[in-house]
Amino acid sequence: MDIVAYGEYYNIAMQGIEDMLFEAENPLASFKKSLYPEAFQTYLRRYINVIDAIEQVYLKSETPDEEWLDKLADRLVEQASVQLERIPKKGKRNEQLINYNMILAVYTFPAILEQKGQSAEPLTDRIVEKWNTAFQTTVGKANYEKIEAGFHRKLCYITTAVCESQGKADNCYELELLRNYRDQYLLSTPEGEALVEEYYNIAPTIVSRIGRLEAPAQVYEEIWQKYLSPCVKLIEAGKEEACRERYMAMVYDLKGRYMA
Repeated sequence: MDIVAYGEYYNIAMQGIEDMLFEAENPLASFKKSLYPEAFQTYLRRYINVIDAIEQVYLKSETPDEEWLDKLADRLVEQASVQLERIPKKGKRNEQLINYNMILAVYTFPAILEQKGQSAEPLTDRIVEKWNTAFQTTVGKANYEKIEAGFHRKLCYITTAVCESQGKADNCYELELLRNYRDQYLLSTPEGEALVEEYYNIAPTIVSRIGRLEAPAQVYEEIWQKYLSPCVKLIEAGKEEACRERYMAMVYDLKGRYMA
């Protein structure tokens, strides 16, 4: 690679890593089963030249590979900090950070990983580490296949968020019981399937909006006490229909509170 080409790739990569985060808008709007595949492919096509430039510099850099990846990760974190500091109100600033987290998790990281370049895994690992350290978040990474498959498994967003807030593992007893109830009972009827589908369509937005509150743990504790814990007890008692009614009440309650 000649000096001119290297310089062009370097500039495309450094500016592009910012654009991949800051030019994306309203990530939750397209994070739905029917919209996400096309939205992701559009995002990937838009930034594939940036991902290629990152890979070219990584493969041909005269400096150690690790130094190049650190520069990219640091650039992203520093510019995000600048953007967030320009927002005077804490609530709006937290809301924007949540949007950034969402973009990274469901668009930026999967797009980089989709190309399967040698820089993909180490770069996303560095961004995750530096981002979470800088902003005290817990952003993780996943590839497109894993995220898209999650739509078909109908992941328990709210239930998972509640259990995580209580320090429970993803495979804890309560989560596994509720998942089995969803799959074996609710999804066995058209009415139950429609309820789960509605829940799934609104749950990511509800979790995002609860996360913007001053005390989300209190909200999750309320959901646990009012809905999920009673559901667990009803399932254990073999009262599946009573659990369905409680589950439906939770969906409509949360929809009214956080989607209005």
